[in-house]
Amino acid sequence: MSWIRRRGKRPEPDGGRLPALEFLALVRDALEELAPGCTEGAGLKGDSLLSPRGWAVGVAAGDPGAAGEAHQYDLIAFPDVGIQPEVPCFVDRAVVVTTPRDAAVLWARSAGACLLALTDTAYAGLVDDLTPDDPYGVPGWRSLGAGALAYGVSEEENHRLQEALLEADVLGRITPVFAADLASPWFNAVRVFHGGAPGAVRSEVRVNGERHEAASAALAELGLPEPTVFTAVRSFTLLLPPDPEEDHDPEHGHRDGHGHGVGTCGAGRGGCCGGGCACGGALDPRQPGFAHSLPHLIAELSPAEREERITHDSGAVMVARGLGNFLKVRLPVRLDDGRTLVHVVWVYVRAEVIEDYTRRVHDGTLEGHRFEGLFCNAVEPWGEELLKAPVLLGGQKYNADGSLRMTEVLDSEHPLMSRVLKETWPAADLLRAAAGA
Repeated sequence: MSWIRRRGKRPEPDGGRLPALEFLALVRDALEELAPGCTEGAGLKGDSLLSPRGWAVGVAAGDPGAAGEAHQYDLIAFPDVGIQPEVPCFVDRAVVVTTPRDAAVLWARSAGACLLALTDTAYAGLVDDLTPDDPYGVPGWRSLGAGALAYGVSEEENHRLQEALLEADVLGRITPVFAADLASPWFNAVRVFHGGAPGAVRSEVRVNGERHEAASAALAELGLPEPTVFTAVRSFTLLLPPDPEEDHDPEHGHRDGHGHGVGTCGAGRGGCCGGGCACGGALDPRQPGFAHSLPHLIAELSPAEREERITHDSGAVMVARGLGNFLKVRLPVRLDDGRTLVHVVWVYVRAEVIEDYTRRVHDGTLEGHRFEGLFCNAVEPWGEELLKAPVLLGGQKYNADGSLRMTEVLDSEHPLMSRVLKETWPAADLLRAAAGA
């Protein structure tokens, strides 16, 4: 069970709604207090808190606070802004009941804890990670939750409402009411709120940031106790598709080599090559493609060495201690039958390049951006001759639905890589070599 501990009061800004960056600074402090070191290098810019590890938190555009409701902030959490073509996110509302600092702490210990748990297994202990078969799990869904958090004027009432919410198994009982509205393939955010002053109690369920009327009514019918003094209790849970039973190494979560359906994407959730490319996650004879699950340097390590070195792996961005930062991209190869063979591969990029890339994805300024890296896969039939080839990257364009295509290898000064990109190659030979590699 999670608790909000009493701390000495610190000065609060005077009057009115805090600007977005000032509130996000409080969020940053609260996350750091929750998990020391998690915000190292994180910066504030625009309306966002950006981490060099790839996650971000922003204040939503059109926040209801802008209309004069100074007591609430709609926060959007991005576990990995490098994921392509769509950046998965979840929304939760931070409500100022006492002070902005307390609201930031409450958000950090609920939605923020889930964010950190998605980004790094080192923070897994911040949440309860339940399978669909767990007695308190949600049928059909994996759930990440940070327990029940209560706030009010009485510690005894806080504890009583926390226990009541936990014992009621709320999500297990009311999820069928809103299951059809869990539309995200990544994770769906569900916030449960119950409480208020005696005689003015409110029960509310929000699904992906929006109040769900039927679920809120179902919550009200569960008979949760009414507080004797002002008290409120809330829980925040991410519902994710259950872990796939295939396409991963049970000891490490990766496969060496390459093929379709390997590796992970989306904050550790299942996927194929990251999307947005010709291979589409399955071998299409009209647009053939192959996905390489690991950079060559990491594939050469033993499972134990990988476990020790890899500090971050979203499926689209990988960071390995002592080896560097790697980004998943497309390598298009023209075939003599008019088709394009796409290899989804990895490139090494400097830390400052990843940081700039992350910021541009979040700010919507990545399209047309060009940057450099080093090629990190042995692609057949050329093999290891392509390793460490300097490449120019870019070519991001937005699809009709607003999603962003995967970064692409555009050019290279490396003689062989330049030929791979610019010449036309025998389809039968290349497909045979790639499939057998």
